Amino acid sequence: MKKVEIVGGGIAGLALAGTLDPSQFHVTVHEQRTGLPAVGTTLAMWPEAQEALASLGILDAVRENSPTITGGALRSAAGMPWLSVEGQNLVGVARHTLLRLLDSAVPPTVQKRNGKVDEVPGDAYLVVAADGVHSMVRRSIWGQGCAAKLTPYLAVRGVIAEEPGSETIGEYWGRGDLFGIGPSSGGTNWYASFRSGMGPERIDVGEALAVARRRYAGHSQGIQHVLQAATPDTSLAQRIWTTPPLRRYSRDNVVLIGDAAPRHGTQPRAGRL
Repeated sequence: MKKVEIVGGGIAGLALAGTLDPSQFHVTVHEQRTGLPAVGTTLAMWPEAQEALASLGILDAVRENSPTITGGALRSAAGMPWLSVEGQNLVGVARHTLLRLLDSAVPPTVQKRNGKVDEVPGDAYLVVAADGVHSMVRRSIWGQGCAAKLTPYLAVRGVIAEEPGSETIGEYWGRGDLFGIGPSSGGTNWYASFRSGMGPERIDVGEALAVARRRYAGHSQGIQHVLQAATPDTSLAQRIWTTPPLRRYSRDNVVLIGDAAPRHGTQPRAGRL
């Protein structure tokens, strides 16, 4: 069988491992993380993503653990709706829930190896780089010029137990900042992004929340209510990184997927942290 080495056992790596035919491919997934994260904000699954989840046999389980996103609004910082947005029956799923379900869909024939990978596997039919924005594989094959670049933006995000009111759901655009409020399983999913010099490593989440509360003090009451209810143990704070573009996402027997594949810098609602 053809040997496939997947470096990175996140969403992209696990989804691929669950899709490859075990009668044709001998698959190994390398993941530095030793366990699933305990905190994770909600990811919206569009129809194409739901089709992929269905092919893995986990769409029903995702729906059981997720709210249906029916709509919201693009709003001013003060909360005034500018544009109504229909949800198109999107499904929202917490990152850690999605990782758990994807992991359950991986065939038992797939080998899982925990630990940091310091060099690109050299004896595989195919090497798949699914090791994130700081991809070791991308830097090794394409050179240090495609290493991740730090942006001046901080992303703070989390969940609170209280469900959002329909009049608060949506994304708020201010001067140099944005904020999002949406449903999560049993509560509210929220995210914020603005310029900050905090970090980039070992950011104190409590301090980041305090900075966010000051930053959004003049914004809508819905935003301020969410931030007052937010706690460090159900929140994350990270600087946003981006990567230079590449003409191709494959070279020889190596291919980049997920956040290891360079694209424009994205906002916290789309990951890439």
